[in-house]
Amino acid sequence: MKPVGLIIPTRWEAGEALKRFHFKREQHHRYRARIGGRDVLLILSGVGAEPARQAAYDLCAAGVGELVSAGFCGALVPNLDMGSLVTHRLTTVPHPVKTAAERQALAEKTSAVAVDMETQAIVEAGTRRGLPVRILRVVSDRREDDLTPLFGSDGEFSAWRIALRLLNPAVWPLAARLRRQSRLAALRLADAVEALLKSTS
Repeated sequence: MKPVGLIIPTRWEAGEALKRFHFKREQHHRYRARIGGRDVLLILSGVGAEPARQAAYDLCAAGVGELVSAGFCGALVPNLDMGSLVTHRLTTVPHPVKTAAERQALAEKTSAVAVDMETQAIVEAGTRRGLPVRILRVVSDRREDDLTPLFGSDGEFSAWRIALRLLNPAVWPLAARLRRQSRLAALRLADAVEALLKSTS
């Protein structure tokens, strides 16, 4: 049976899975483990569509039999709880969606329940290579969360700008809450990965 190709944008999202399943580094951003009787190749792609697309093609070239878009997502509807698993009705956008108003507008436009920045590119790459693609996204921020104080009001995702904003004590309560939410999401994501691989082994 061919390995499963797992694409997760960041180490923060993948941390629990990397630790729990004893992934071993093969290359700079690529890891290997055996979970539920299946070999798994995991790439930390980076944030955004193009890095995710390249990771998907790299896994295809490595001989995987299917792709999994895994990681965090933002809720677009108020009844989607923290830590909820999203496997469909997910929309992908090029920039972070940071306010409740933006999320509501996106939900009305797309009929999606959650949003991320990578899955569409992974689906497109898998489809072009003739591979099935699964989605395992876990809610890490709620529909009503306002991320503007941390992420800024422009449309770009910039790690160094986020780091600068963290120097402002007014941002610390939001950062602490998002950290707690992300820890829960990372645990739930590892659970979802394990459940998927055991069900397909």
